[in-house]
Amino acid sequence: MSRPHMSAPGSSLPTLERDKIGLSVIWPDGTRAWFHNYWLRENCHCPLCTHPQAWERTLDMLAVPHDIAPAEVIVDASGLSLTWPAHDAPCEGTFYSWDWLWENRTETEARRARKTQRTSWRAGELDMDSYKVSHERVMNTDAGLLEFLEHIDDIGIAIVTDMPNTHEAVLGLAAHISFVEESHFGRSFEVESKPDPENLAYTSHSLPPHNDLPSRTQIPGVQFLHCRTNDAVGGESIMVDSLSVVKHMREHHPEYYEALSRIPVQFNSIADSWHILNRGPVIALDEDGDIIGTRMHPALLGPVDVPPEDIDMFYRAHRKMMEICVDPDMQLVFRLGAGDCQVFDNYRIMHARRSFDPSTGHRHLHGCYVTSDDMRSRLEVLRRKGADFRKT
Repeated sequence: MSRPHMSAPGSSLPTLERDKIGLSVIWPDGTRAWFHNYWLRENCHCPLCTHPQAWERTLDMLAVPHDIAPAEVIVDASGLSLTWPAHDAPCEGTFYSWDWLWENRTETEARRARKTQRTSWRAGELDMDSYKVSHERVMNTDAGLLEFLEHIDDIGIAIVTDMPNTHEAVLGLAAHISFVEESHFGRSFEVESKPDPENLAYTSHSLPPHNDLPSRTQIPGVQFLHCRTNDAVGGESIMVDSLSVVKHMREHHPEYYEALSRIPVQFNSIADSWHILNRGPVIALDEDGDIIGTRMHPALLGPVDVPPEDIDMFYRAHRKMMEICVDPDMQLVFRLGAGDCQVFDNYRIMHARRSFDPSTGHRHLHGCYVTSDDMRSRLEVLRRKGADFRKT
């Protein structure tokens, strides 16, 4: 789901009101937005303040007085023009279109309205066939790549079908989006049952719903799991939407929701070749209290080292969240076939697996990661369709 584009309302001119440190723009529909004078100077797009190609600020902000105010303000149909008094930072004059000012209002409600609203889901609400895109379309058409990335951005999941059965296929798919994100597992990893495994994923055991590698300070972003072979009995894939799980907790168990979003706990990943520890809350929220994602991984949790007054509440809350995650209503269960690639937002989507019997056949997935930032960057560039990002 794209970030909403909001054009300034009305056809007549906005009006202005000035005070000592800023000015208010009043649009024809009555919406008011206040802009600090320093902010108006800081964001100047003239060639002396912003590099015309890189579109990055070249202005020396320490050369701008904090109490600067426009010497002249001109309003016309195209926007707002400002002339500044002489100071140590040269400027050709500042211009802002009404649309630019509207899209960059600083009020909390305006900022929240600009946020992408993603679709939360439960198992019965998804038709997985609607979120499948062929490998040929993703790799060879911008429309196919855009569709694929928008699925990941909106519901957190996509399935790429008809992948070549080669070691390079999943890395090529990931690199078609951006750089492959390496971890202590390397540039990619093979998920199959093997002797002396350093990770439960490399066994035939069932895996509970989890986010990969919460033991890392920066949790891996988008995860790719390319099914090379799946002949074993069992091993069905499971996905759970953390947005839906956490919303359920917030509504029905607010005290547990509060505890898991407040109390940081330790996660660890330790083997002969690595020793990685990290602390963080199980539920991650942004500044508005909106859900960013989760760090749920029972196998990598702890030892839990929270204050004694918090530990009982933490365990009650953590158990309740695990119970919700294994509720059949939350679990999307499906079987990957050879040539399918399961791609998902690892910070948002918890994935799991049923146990399988390796004596009945081989099960082999090949995986890698791409950062969430790079995925969303590629998505926004595709949405732009070549339009100039340099806006005033």
